[in-house]
Amino acid sequence: MKDVAKVVIIGGGITGCSIAYHLTAMGWKDVILLDKGELTSGATFHAAGLVGQLRS
Repeated sequence: MKDVAKVVIIGGGITGCSIAYHLTAMGWKDVILLDKGELTSGATFHAAGLVGQLRS
């Protein structure tokens, strides 16, 4: 693993992975994504992700 990076993203959930993807797509170099376990296996993985309409 590298010792130095311009960008270090902590957390490999949907937000962290999206930020890493978009930064590298824009041409950023030296982007490191750190997660304590497997990518997208934390809270994002367990969320239902349902979108519903609330009526009042």
